[in-house]
Amino acid sequence: MAKLCLKKKSKRVSARLRYKIEKKVREHNRKIRKEAKKNTKKSGKPKIISIPNACPFKNDILKEVEELKRKKEEEKQRQRALWKEERAKLKKLEQEKGNLEELKNKAEVKQQIHEAFQPTIEEEKPIFTKREGSLKAYYREFKKVVEAADVILEVVDARDPLGTRCKQVEQAVQESKGNKRLVIVINKADLIPRTILDSWLKYLRAEFPAVPFKASTQKQTVNLGRRTLGKSKHRIAQQSVQISSCVGAELLMSLLANYCRNKGVKTSITVGVVGLPNVGKSSIINSLKRSRACNVGATPGVTRTMQEVQLDSKIKLLDSPGLVFAATTGDETDSMVALRNAIKVETLDDPFVPAAAILQRANKEQMVEQYRIGEYSTPQEFFALLAKRQGKFKKGGVIDTAAAARGLIDDWNRGKIRYYTVPPERSVTHISSAIVSEMSKEFDLDSCEPMIKNLMAGFPENPAHNFKLETSEIVQAMDTEQPEATEVKVVSKPQKRKKKSEQPIKAKNEEDLIPISNKKLQNKVAKKMRKESSRRERETTS
Repeated sequence: MAKLCLKKKSKRVSARLRYKIEKKVREHNRKIRKEAKKNTKKSGKPKIISIPNACPFKNDILKEVEELKRKKEEEKQRQRALWKEERAKLKKLEQEKGNLEELKNKAEVKQQIHEAFQPTIEEEKPIFTKREGSLKAYYREFKKVVEAADVILEVVDARDPLGTRCKQVEQAVQESKGNKRLVIVINKADLIPRTILDSWLKYLRAEFPAVPFKASTQKQTVNLGRRTLGKSKHRIAQQSVQISSCVGAELLMSLLANYCRNKGVKTSITVGVVGLPNVGKSSIINSLKRSRACNVGATPGVTRTMQEVQLDSKIKLLDSPGLVFAATTGDETDSMVALRNAIKVETLDDPFVPAAAILQRANKEQMVEQYRIGEYSTPQEFFALLAKRQGKFKKGGVIDTAAAARGLIDDWNRGKIRYYTVPPERSVTHISSAIVSEMSKEFDLDSCEPMIKNLMAGFPENPAHNFKLETSEIVQAMDTEQPEATEVKVVSKPQKRKKKSEQPIKAKNEEDLIPISNKKLQNKVAKKMRKESSRRERETTS
């Protein structure tokens, strides 16, 4: 039986098409022949003009031709010699220049070596850190916002409102000219229980008007969502914190409208938004504008200068960079600044201090459950277990506890570790009750109470995996208006640089940092740690 195959296309064509093709071919060939008759054949080489033998001066003419050729060749050789001479001069100049630079570099290297091996000399070197310069620049931008604004919105984090409040911001608003008003916006209100949020509102309203808010976390550039939670009771259970839309924008706009009406403002007002880094200043502006008018990010330093955003014909918003008002010195201060996400984690010289502060404040059972590690008794042991769990090792299999500490700080700042704080029992107010009541009347908070109740009804009663912490202190400002930067005395002592393998490794337990050269040794260490954790469990149960 013949094999099945695809049928080939036939080459048969109609007579009409075949005659048409033949006609075109004839016409084409005719045109080619016609063009060939016009262009006679010409050789590529020029024809040599020969002198006839009958010419009486043939020898003289040939001699003249030879002389002309010789002169042309000599001129060509002379030009070539000139070019070679110029090229040699340029090369010599470049070599001399290179030799001078090389000698200069060698002299500088010798000078550095000589200075390095000199005896130890105490020198006073003024150090102006980059952080101090950025603080002064950000403070100048903050002053611009306070001077230009009529109403100041101080944004605080709902998880730790006192820890993200700044006393100098409130003092600057009170001492500024023009009778400016301040409103505290409790952002990220969806991350704490409803009862705690209500307690914080009562606590903060003893000094300034305060409103809850949840900024939008949507990614699109325009048409950001906006919701009013709690309008219908049967939908409260369905509506929760999981939404990414903005909540509280209508309440904030109502307060600003009440202020304009009560103060008799007929033109427009300017509203400044200030606060510590990463409390959500730019996110609030984007939520009110319903578009990505300002850049936002989870790392500090996204907003560097004052930005103007026209909300509508009556309200103009001013965004300001985050203010890092840390105190003067000390590891405790640096750790608190790092835990407020006011500085980048990568710039920390010692991440163990703020990471240990997190473990000191956090619940041990929740940390064990969240990171799925065994029981630990010291921070160093926790970092070792976490680094091993996440696979963070240095060269040679050494556990990288510093990377684990930085990862813990990053999780804290990004909200992966959920927590909340409660307000203190007594509020130490530095504002008189008359001023507080006057500000409340200007913003007409009483008329907004139904809206606030509906808004509060939509927030969760008790978010999952939250644990209680002690509240932080109000951030005290550093003196950023000094004309000169702080000078620090540094003693320069040249020391012999140790190799990487010779540098000592700090560890609390020897088994925490064992160089794992093969799989067998790694399993041995894991087995030993499991035995220790089980022994601790037996001791606690007995």
